[in-house]
Amino acid sequence: MNKIKLLDKDLIDKIAAGEVVERPTSVVKELLENGIDAGSTRLEIEIRGGGIDYIRVSDNGIGIAEEDLLLAFARHATSKLESESDLWLLGSMGFRGEALSSIAAVSRVEMYSNPGGEGHCIRVDGGEVISCQAAPAPPGTSVTVTDLFYNTPARRKFLKSTVTEGNQVYDTVVRLALSHPEISFSFRNEHRQVFMTSGNGELREVALAIFGKDFSRRLLDIELQYGDITVTGLIGKPELTRKNRRGQIFMVNRRVVKNPVLSVSLEEAYRGLLLGRERPVGMIFLTMPPDRVDVNVHPQKTEVRFHDEKAVFMAIKTAVREKLFQATNPDLTREPFRTRVESFQEPSPSPAYIPQPVNYRPQPVLKEETLDFMAMSEDDIPPINIYGQWKDSYLICEIDGLLNIIDQHAAHERLVFNQLKAQSVKTVSQELTVPVAIELPPDLLLLVESRQEFLKNLGYVMDRIGEKTMVIRSIPALAAGGEVETLMEILDTWQSRPFAGELDLDDGLKVLACKGAVKAGQRLESREMMHLIREWARTENRNFCPHGRPTCYTIDKAEMDRLMKR
Repeated sequence: MNKIKLLDKDLIDKIAAGEVVERPTSVVKELLENGIDAGSTRLEIEIRGGGIDYIRVSDNGIGIAEEDLLLAFARHATSKLESESDLWLLGSMGFRGEALSSIAAVSRVEMYSNPGGEGHCIRVDGGEVISCQAAPAPPGTSVTVTDLFYNTPARRKFLKSTVTEGNQVYDTVVRLALSHPEISFSFRNEHRQVFMTSGNGELREVALAIFGKDFSRRLLDIELQYGDITVTGLIGKPELTRKNRRGQIFMVNRRVVKNPVLSVSLEEAYRGLLLGRERPVGMIFLTMPPDRVDVNVHPQKTEVRFHDEKAVFMAIKTAVREKLFQATNPDLTREPFRTRVESFQEPSPSPAYIPQPVNYRPQPVLKEETLDFMAMSEDDIPPINIYGQWKDSYLICEIDGLLNIIDQHAAHERLVFNQLKAQSVKTVSQELTVPVAIELPPDLLLLVESRQEFLKNLGYVMDRIGEKTMVIRSIPALAAGGEVETLMEILDTWQSRPFAGELDLDDGLKVLACKGAVKAGQRLESREMMHLIREWARTENRNFCPHGRPTCYTIDKAEMDRLMKR
């Protein structure tokens, strides 16, 4: 008896639908992308029950002719591709021809469409066409989807609560609205208007309509041409952050996409300006030749691959870093910054790679370019008057007529980090009289072995013995007294980075600088205070510690008078 059998059409459709339609937000995304491809200037979205019970998406696009209505629900039927070569020159949001058939296979669908003459309505239930007939309809297309997964209860029971599913739909609509500011988006949830954008093409106005005035006023415009990559959009000022990456939206050739290099490049631009667990906010558009990006990676078309990841990384990082530089130094021209980026402005034709152990993903080697903000020279340091130390943690002083409250640990941490960065040799290492053995899980063992050179540059000498044990023989002098704690903190930082390269050395130096800096609660002598403040005033990026915390709070007399209500 044959054990291999051909699946019937109904089962094939449901399996295929699972790749495209995972939850209500997948339905909304596909219908909205169809509306965008139809040339719409207005899109209306309404959901009920988190989109599980009811979804309606209406557009004012070109509509679908009567003779195409039935074909629209056939699998792999599309108007956007004719040959294989079109896959590498895609200008449309959709192209697979799977969306409508997949949605209809697991729900009840009613579509009204009018291409400019007579309207028609088609009803499909669980993949079966119920009716198709003339019906009054405004120009464009309106699709209503009800009872999602009613015929696949196993799929339906894995959906989250209606609130969670509704929030996912909201997130999808927001991302598409931001990616197409020239289209008016109206979103309703449970009969309540959530937001509506004007469709006037201004990205900042879309952000205002969705997030409100307080959010939008803390955004900065970016624009940069990097080789054949154009970067535009909005980024948050350093005080506008999130605890996760939901505030980061990336569009490649107007398509909302995901790729680890995008978030990493944005976050690298904020290095030294944010706390370790804070994430920057950004709505970033990348425009590049279609043949340099592959969107045909996943049925949902959200994941992409780049021909040159290093060029994408540097394009975003340079655009963002330049704007942050200008915002921090408004009195300076762009020339000092431009001069410092000219050496790497043109992207290389392809990224380099370093060998990694088996099962460890190879990562591009990216050289960290120093784009630090300006520091004072010895001659520029104004007179400093020290008034004392408060709570053995804060230095109170006057610099150039301004009252400064300096966090002694954060300021010294910045100073030590910059000094370590400036060294052209390895950090000072000291050999342990008694080596320390530690057991590590497999992922950390693999991490240690792949970064041995960086660990040596930081001052660590380690050997592996047995299956799980590493022996620490030498440690950085700054880590004395915390051999294992400091190492584990460095490894924890490295684990969160998809790239392996010179940036890892920076992360290790940050940890060492923190360990080697004076601590909060440590009493300082007057000469120590003066030396620390003078050296801090001369160092680059002095207003933030390497982890992004502010080092100083400055008050002028006008602000003090205002505080004292004078």
